[in-house]
Amino acid sequence: MTDRQTMYGGLSHAAWGYLFLCVDFNLGNVSILPRFAGWLLFLSAIEKLKEERRDLALLRPLGALMALWTGADWLASWAGRDVDGLFLPLDLVIAAAQLYFLFQFLTDLAALAEAHHPEGEALSRRILLCRTVQTVLVTLFSLAPYLPAAPSNDDTNAAVLILAACYCILGLWLMISLFRLRGAFQDAAPPPLPPAPGGGAGKI
Repeated sequence: MTDRQTMYGGLSHAAWGYLFLCVDFNLGNVSILPRFAGWLLFLSAIEKLKEERRDLALLRPLGALMALWTGADWLASWAGRDVDGLFLPLDLVIAAAQLYFLFQFLTDLAALAEAHHPEGEALSRRILLCRTVQTVLVTLFSLAPYLPAAPSNDDTNAAVLILAACYCILGLWLMISLFRLRGAFQDAAPPPLPPAPGGGAGKI
């Protein structure tokens, strides 16, 4: 069995991973919340939670693949290029790997919620609902290059913005749900750092 502090840390990393995966802010062509950081956090979460849910360990190769792919895309953005879309058959393989990872990852986290949280059944259903919505959105993003173009660029841009906004909201909802799950292990949170030597309320 995994100790409570390790569970707390693993769920923290899983929650923060969705911030990098679903929320994006750019400076020019470069994202300041790179997706590869999210995948690295997911890999860390797997390492901490794998003893509690053995299926998670099977996701490590796919997580490493996604971290490398998104890391290469982030580095290419510094040169004003985009790896996505350059190799369409490979893009489909990457998209399938991403879909499988995210689907199974949230399935296992929902099982953890049901087993450990006081409101486990309700929280588990919420995470599974997020999993279903996420699967639909990721599928739409992955198939977008192969779909017929909209009658006007304005229609296309509006559709992309709506999908991106939905994906961002989904990520925030998932973060809230995972932090709620982490709350079941709140008593195992690391203790606060001690005050600096020489500090004190009476010092001027």
